[in-house]
Amino acid sequence: MLPLDSSAPTLIRQTRSDARSMPKKTATTRDYASPRKLISNDENEIVIYGADNFSQYPTRTAAVSSRCDRALASARSDDLVVLRGELNEGYHRWLRGLGLGTDHVVAYNQPATGMTLSELIVQDPEPVKRVIAQLDKKPVYVPWFSTEQESMAAATLGAELFGANASETLRYNDKARFKKLCMQLDIPVVDGAAFVIDPTDRANFSNLECMVNRYGSTHEFVILRGTLGESGMSLYKTRGTDLFSLYSTIVASGEKVVLIEPFLDVSSSPNDQWIIDRNGCITHLGMLEQECRHGMVHVGNLKGGHVSQDVYDCVTRYSHTIVSRMAASGYCGVVGIDYIVSKQGIFPVENNARFNGSSYVNITVHNIEEQIGPVNVWKFVKLKVQPCGYFELIDTLSPLLYDGLRANSVFPLNCDELSESGVFAVVVLGETMSDIDSLERNMTELGVTMH
Repeated sequence: MLPLDSSAPTLIRQTRSDARSMPKKTATTRDYASPRKLISNDENEIVIYGADNFSQYPTRTAAVSSRCDRALASARSDDLVVLRGELNEGYHRWLRGLGLGTDHVVAYNQPATGMTLSELIVQDPEPVKRVIAQLDKKPVYVPWFSTEQESMAAATLGAELFGANASETLRYNDKARFKKLCMQLDIPVVDGAAFVIDPTDRANFSNLECMVNRYGSTHEFVILRGTLGESGMSLYKTRGTDLFSLYSTIVASGEKVVLIEPFLDVSSSPNDQWIIDRNGCITHLGMLEQECRHGMVHVGNLKGGHVSQDVYDCVTRYSHTIVSRMAASGYCGVVGIDYIVSKQGIFPVENNARFNGSSYVNITVHNIEEQIGPVNVWKFVKLKVQPCGYFELIDTLSPLLYDGLRANSVFPLNCDELSESGVFAVVVLGETMSDIDSLERNMTELGVTMH
């Protein structure tokens, strides 16, 4: 095991919503009610949410959307939300009618493709600067993913960046480099190998085929994972019979390196979330159960479901070791580490060294808890209806809709694609798992389907 830097922060904090036993290495725990306060707990600062994920993708396709609107429900009344596209006025009015969100919104009204939000800010910072001047507070820029673009945007606004520098971000997000780090830290990983895609090498496909056949000889399926893809992108499952077609697809995607691994029989997929704040202190935000279609593609998260104590303790112990190394190297921001639980063991498979989609949900739920009290169980899930306006969706969901009072209800999120594709997301809020299941059945009866 590589020694941890002796200067690494030793303060570990834990949120109230996940107060199980922490790893034995934890020296100190503190109780923080809201992850928003870990970004800034200073009333003289303004948090600027830039939830655009475009900068995460070296090569983007039409399937990638920026999803800046996910921050609308997370924002406090004194925060600022910056959007690439247009503001969904109906959704915004609904939020504000519930006493949630903020009136401080800057929308650049750009089309679905093009420059990242940070590039737009650098090109034309004045709309954001006017709000900063109006509120007369020190700005803190909070992006989804931190690259040089985000550092430039923060500097242009005169803001402090809540994020890491580009090299730290890419070091931990790259799946092959993360797997190597886990091995250095004596954390077990799934057997496999990193393979460089090089279509100019005549032997490249044959070498890939040999490696896939090696793992296919002992497992029914082999999985190929692009080292920078997420949300099911650059993720392939094969028996080997369609490998030439998959190889062509990977080459066309521009992916340079893939991980080749046996596809294990997975019983659960925990996501363990932490924050390393601007002072280098580490806070455990809690653990979610991920729902994955076909055992691969993430479609939702559950908070408050049953995770065995053994799994919880093992995952948090591994995560603590990883985030301690990250904090020692200067990383700042959210960390979401994905695990798989299988007969072969518990393995970390991905480090989402950025805001996670559920990070915004976590903050939103805390905002809701300030209105109705503790939410015991919640589920974040992507859904689809016939394309419609926001108020039509409200009418459809009205029997189940959150109203500022209901403990068991449905809270819409990510509604900017609603009129084009009918795709949106919800947080299902429940007192028990039975309430969550009942609300999901009720949505199905109303014509809402899983996306």
